[in-house]
Amino acid sequence: MERINLLVLSDDLDLRIEIKNLITGDGFAISGYSGFTPEGKTKTVNKFPEVVMCAVRGEVPDSVFNFVQDLLSAARGTIAVLANDNISVDLVNKAAQYGFRKVLPIDGISPEEFSQNVATVFKLEQQRVLDTNEGKKVRCKALGFFGGKGGTGKTTVAIGVAAQLAKAGKRVMLLDLDLQFGDVAMALDLDTKNSIVDLIQDRGGLTIENINSFAVEHSTGVSILCAPKSPEFAEFVNPGHVEKIIDIIRPYYEYIIIDLPAAFNDTSIMACENCEEIYLVYNNDMLSLNNAKVCWCILEQLHQREKIRFVINKAEKGLVRTEDFEEMFHTKMFAVVPADYAAAVASINKGQAVTVAQPKSEISKKISGMAEDIIAIHTGVERIDDKKESKKTLFKFNKH
Repeated sequence: MERINLLVLSDDLDLRIEIKNLITGDGFAISGYSGFTPEGKTKTVNKFPEVVMCAVRGEVPDSVFNFVQDLLSAARGTIAVLANDNISVDLVNKAAQYGFRKVLPIDGISPEEFSQNVATVFKLEQQRVLDTNEGKKVRCKALGFFGGKGGTGKTTVAIGVAAQLAKAGKRVMLLDLDLQFGDVAMALDLDTKNSIVDLIQDRGGLTIENINSFAVEHSTGVSILCAPKSPEFAEFVNPGHVEKIIDIIRPYYEYIIIDLPAAFNDTSIMACENCEEIYLVYNNDMLSLNNAKVCWCILEQLHQREKIRFVINKAEKGLVRTEDFEEMFHTKMFAVVPADYAAAVASINKGQAVTVAQPKSEISKKISGMAEDIIAIHTGVERIDDKKESKKTLFKFNKH
């Protein structure tokens, strides 16, 4: 089963951290944090979380109740839970009138009990939805592809996955957020004058119409927002731009594929925080293994560890085995893509995704399998595999 997608709303930054520490276990994925603001409403509506955790210390102002009532009418299918340090009968009754499903204490409760209460509320709501035959919205998934060192082939994998998702009939947007040295445009032989910088500087502002007009529609069906052509333009893009772009396009695309830079900076960290999953693409060598450990620790400090999935690319026999990665991180690799330099180079020379240029190659088969597994996990429908891969193996990755 998928983890419960939870979004935290609070105007108190310290309280957001307290709530994060109260949410424990592998059954939850915190998709973001915001305040009781118009931006918070936009983020919630676009992310389609199952649960919105509203946290307030002291008396809960009417503005919060009104905000949540308005939010729930816009984000249908989302349930609201209130966390407060001074619970009374009057507060519980008033919260229920405004649409809250549960009121939980902030203090004097263990993380296990707090999380179990949230999970129980969610399960009861699921049953109610089934009983009333209400449909569930399909949420957009933002998938980040990251390699902490250059040359791992993350762009090749990201492009291939995007192309295969589009081939499966999914609406896909590919964002090249390697703002200094992004090469998605070159890899796909795109001669475009527009980039994410041109979009940001346009007088029309950040709207879905503008984003689509600055994006390039590739022959695979993938919409692509390219990186700047020159490194110095990267400074025009800030984390707020990235977050707003992702929030705006979520309702219009089923998948947002984000090709991230090989570095942690404010922009890439913001992108990671707005992703549902982060695919760490590495090779099976000592430099990759060491770099993967560093990235794992950084993402853990950023509270993003539960989103991590590992991909071994250009896999060859050598000193470092795939099993070494699995033993170090106590998780199974999401995919192992074999080394196939001829196919990769041929696809770049043709300006196509490797899954399109060399569909019969082993590298294409593995990347196509990745896309199929991604769809299977998100839809809950197990894919048919020639090797009859077990369901236990396929869905193990949701349990970080």
